[in-house]
Amino acid sequence: MTAIRVAVVDDQRLFASGMRMLVDAQDDMTCVGTAADGAEALALCATEQPDVLLLDLRMPVLNGIETMARLARQGDDRPRVVALTTIRRDDAVLAALRAGAAAFLTKDALPEVVTATIRDVHEGRPAPTETEALDLLRAQGTLVESERRDEILDAFTAREREVFLLVAKGLSNQEIAASVFLSEATVKTHVRSVLTKLGLRNRIQVVITAHERGLVRA
Repeated sequence: MTAIRVAVVDDQRLFASGMRMLVDAQDDMTCVGTAADGAEALALCATEQPDVLLLDLRMPVLNGIETMARLARQGDDRPRVVALTTIRRDDAVLAALRAGAAAFLTKDALPEVVTATIRDVHEGRPAPTETEALDLLRAQGTLVESERRDEILDAFTAREREVFLLVAKGLSNQEIAASVFLSEATVKTHVRSVLTKLGLRNRIQVVITAHERGLVRA
C-alpha cells in the first residue's frame, strides 16, 4: 500500500514538528516536509508533491487563504488541503472552504480526528458544504460566531479584511502598521486596495460603510 504523502505548513515550529511526528507514526502515512509560511509551502508542494496539505490559515509572508488561491491555479495536480488553525470563528471556516479546503480542523482536535480527516480527504471524500461544516463544529463546541458577516468582506484577502476593519475603527496607517506588524507602506497599499474594491474615495467613507452595515461596534 502506498503511503499518503502529507506536508505540514505552520509558522509554529513546535506544532509543525508535533504534526510531523503524528503523521509519521501512522502505518499508512509519511510526512514529506514542513514549511513555515505559504511561500515555503508552494515550493515544498512543487518539489515533494504531497497528497494532503495540513495548512495553517494565519501565517507570515503568505497566509493560508492566499496559498490555497495560488494552489488552485495548478488544477487537479494540487494537494487536497486540510485547514488546521486556532481561529474558531465561523467566517474563518467559510473563507477556508471557499478557498478550496477539503476539511477544516481546529488545532486542539484529537490526534485520531486529525489522522482520520487526512485519510478521508485523501480518499476523495467530498468537502462538506458550508452549512455542514458550521453545524459540525458548533456541535463539537469548537466554533465561535463572528460578530457580524457581510458579503462585502468576501471581496478582500484576509489581510485586506483586517485593514478594512481597523480603518473602520478610526485607526491611522501608523496605528494599523503597529497593530498588525506591517510597514506603513504596506498598510497604505492595502488601504488603496480596499478603497478600490469598494469603489470608495476616502477613509471616511470606509468608516461610514462599516458602521452602516454593522461591521464594527459603535
